[in-house]
Amino acid sequence: MIRLVHSLALGLFLAGTVFFWLLAAAPDSAAAPAVTITANGAVPSFPDGITFSLTASAPTSIEHVELLYTTASQETLNLATPQFAGGTTIDATYQLDTQINYLPPGVDITYYWRLTDSNGDVTETDAKTFLWEDSRFAWTSVTTGQVTVYAYNGDETFNRQILDTAQRTIDRLQDDFGLKRSRPVRIWAYSSKEDFAGAQAPNSEPWIAGTSFTELSLVLAVLPPGDTVEVGRVVPHEIAHQVLHQVTENPFNRPPTWMDEGLAVYYQEGGNEGFPSLVQDAADGGRLMSVRALNSLFPYDPAEATLAYAESFSIVSFIINTFGEDEMAALIEAVGEGVTYDEVVREALGVTLDDLDRQWKASLGYQGDAAPGAVDRDDDSGNPTGGVNDPAVSLASGGFVMAAVSLIAVVSGISAVRRSRRGAGESVETAV
Repeated sequence: MIRLVHSLALGLFLAGTVFFWLLAAAPDSAAAPAVTITANGAVPSFPDGITFSLTASAPTSIEHVELLYTTASQETLNLATPQFAGGTTIDATYQLDTQINYLPPGVDITYYWRLTDSNGDVTETDAKTFLWEDSRFAWTSVTTGQVTVYAYNGDETFNRQILDTAQRTIDRLQDDFGLKRSRPVRIWAYSSKEDFAGAQAPNSEPWIAGTSFTELSLVLAVLPPGDTVEVGRVVPHEIAHQVLHQVTENPFNRPPTWMDEGLAVYYQEGGNEGFPSLVQDAADGGRLMSVRALNSLFPYDPAEATLAYAESFSIVSFIINTFGEDEMAALIEAVGEGVTYDEVVREALGVTLDDLDRQWKASLGYQGDAAPGAVDRDDDSGNPTGGVNDPAVSLASGGFVMAAVSLIAVVSGISAVRRSRRGAGESVETAV
């Protein structure tokens, strides 16, 4: 009898489970009616902005519309709320001003819309992607898979030299330090500074001739057709920034500036020949900056900025020659762990950051800082060293440039609210 009761109870339980499962699986007659999208597009107008537009209808009134968009492969979404008249049929338009919210050309933009009706039901459109490019020119491309070069100069042989130089730099960095394969990088080659200037953020410095947006895997550079010397100087420098960013990317830290810029100059195939003597002159004159000071943004003064680049090159060369490539690789790996710069050096080299500073300066015969006011910044010609026309001022801190742009925006009263964790301009390197 007990077994019979148990069997009946088990049967009722299983029958109830099946019933509720079927009920849950049955179509919901009260499900929110579908929203009909009749128009959904984005019209780029370089360099001014992008017009996003949507026409949609639904059985119930649409009360809220949001546009969500992102650049390249970034996970962070930007949110915009366009003005529109609510109702069962709506037309929404949003104008993204890329002169205020600067967006470098050469990246893919992915976007979609989110609609909320009067019942609180939410509908999201399918994501769409388009290329935001400098439409002033007819671009062609060559690629290796890891690198794609875009140009409008009509010289495929020269463009393949750019491509080969970039790929060679990636291969060297990966082989020297055992780095993982990098994500694809895009290089957009401008034939002149005048052409390039039209692709830069408003109020950018006129001496900039190359920009590396590491967050976007994007490089914009002035590479005049046939100028292989400039290719050997600019391309390896910017590619080194790209690779180092990718292998050290973490939410807590980024490479110290001396490492980032020092490696970039180290891998140049030209344009860094005068840096060792510049550093030695500074050492002899008692005016070297410390490694710790070079952790952050470089000075704004052109002469000091040039010296900062030269010192960074010297520090990286000292580490590789004294400690070895394996230790340099360990430094890169430690940065990727998101620890402090002091911990990075201690973990990888077994010395403190201040010890590294002392050892590097000792290798240059440094006798200590000169007394205040005793530094002569003039060269033999009577001109300040490191001026904006000096070839040594070939590499300016991208962080400095973006900080300057931000400062100008604040002073001018320009403000924009963006719901993003990290903006595209936060990881930018530039070259002259």
